[in-house]
Amino acid sequence: MTIDYRNIYSERFLKGSDGARSLQFGALKSGDALSAVAYAHGIDYSKIEQQWPDVARNNRYEGPNVRVADQLDFVKKYAIRKPNRVLEIGSGRGEVTGFLCELGYSVTSIEPSPNAAEIHARTHRALFEREYEYELLNAPINELDIDYSQYDTILMVESLEHILAEHFDPEWQKITQQFCGHFVVTNWHAYHPIKVGQYASPEIHCRAVNDALYDQFAQSGKTLHRHKSHLCIAVGAHER
Repeated sequence: MTIDYRNIYSERFLKGSDGARSLQFGALKSGDALSAVAYAHGIDYSKIEQQWPDVARNNRYEGPNVRVADQLDFVKKYAIRKPNRVLEIGSGRGEVTGFLCELGYSVTSIEPSPNAAEIHARTHRALFEREYEYELLNAPINELDIDYSQYDTILMVESLEHILAEHFDPEWQKITQQFCGHFVVTNWHAYHPIKVGQYASPEIHCRAVNDALYDQFAQSGKTLHRHKSHLCIAVGAHER
């Protein structure tokens, strides 16, 4: 199967994709974006649910009662781990990339959308009233040559199901060989498992994400958190 990631993930697609309402309200979607950042800092998702009861009632919560400034304060307050260099695979509109930059981390963002730089800049201005310096790899992951050893945190927020297995699995092999740190995959809890073509077209949700896949990932490290679509594992001989 051939997929033109650049053509599919156009500015129009990203503008209306999941989490757009949270962005309009001035926050990260709690069920996947904020949860991924939390796991990167050693914070359990239950802390998010305790902090915001609306999130506990609806994992996908997109409403006016959460603000990005409060989310930043939350991460700073409860963090027990501090990332150093973060790689986000499939950054979409750039909410998580901006959040990590605002926290002061070195961030590399992979996003094949041809307008990613402009989209990210608009997102960052909307959420944080500023723009950031970070590394944007504006290409599909299968066209890149990534040295995973330079990162201590890898985040995949609602992106794994968007990458063909034949394109991501070789990268996973490289990750297991090179990477040492936290590897985090998140999605809305109700989106688990995801079959090819479920909830979106087979070109968009092009890879099955299920417990069998998470079992495979978990064999390469120590599972720190796993519940439905949320997976955080420490990969490598020594967790950083």
